[in-house]
Amino acid sequence: MKKFFLFATALFAAVTLNAREITVDLSTAKEIAYTNCSATFAVADGALNVNYTAGAWEWAGVEFDLDNLEAVTSMSFEFKGQTPNEWTSFIIYLRDSEGARWYDDADDFSLSQAEWLSKTGYLPTKLCWDEANYAFGEKPFTKLGFMANPMVAESSSFSIRNVKILLPDSDTAIENVETGTRAQKVIRDGQVLILRDGKTFNTVGTEIR
Repeated sequence: MKKFFLFATALFAAVTLNAREITVDLSTAKEIAYTNCSATFAVADGALNVNYTAGAWEWAGVEFDLDNLEAVTSMSFEFKGQTPNEWTSFIIYLRDSEGARWYDDADDFSLSQAEWLSKTGYLPTKLCWDEANYAFGEKPFTKLGFMANPMVAESSSFSIRNVKILLPDSDTAIENVETGTRAQKVIRDGQVLILRDGKTFNTVGTEIR
């Protein structure tokens, strides 16, 4: 049990120490919008404020260019919205070099709150509307998007700030500090896994059978 605990601790320490963090430049935002929808935006006080108009279950928002990022391990960001009483989904996605968008369907974000909400450890591994015959992470990522997807037509706004993407320094950055054995990080079916000594572990140190 002690060795297992040390291994899990080592994984967390290695990810933190060897990770490379990219802070997204909010001033580089570009409009994305469905037909006859629109979005305008401006940076103020460290946040990107987006005004959008979208029809029912249509979408509008912003997108940022990425430099063919590989092995994304997580993302973090803060957001808030100013929407009517009806539900408006807030979709955060990564778009790969083939054009497929990936999001996290477990995080059902809404733009109904007016206070800042902080999200860390976000990893969008599920396909969003698109189709692909490959798994998350097999193609480099070229775009990062934030878009409102309302259930009824509306003109409203949302804001984002402190948008960051976490990457490993290398594909073999995770090590076991107790034994010095080198481990390898892989992505299978959208899940980050650690390979060491012929065994497979998730990122909290639990062995996957």
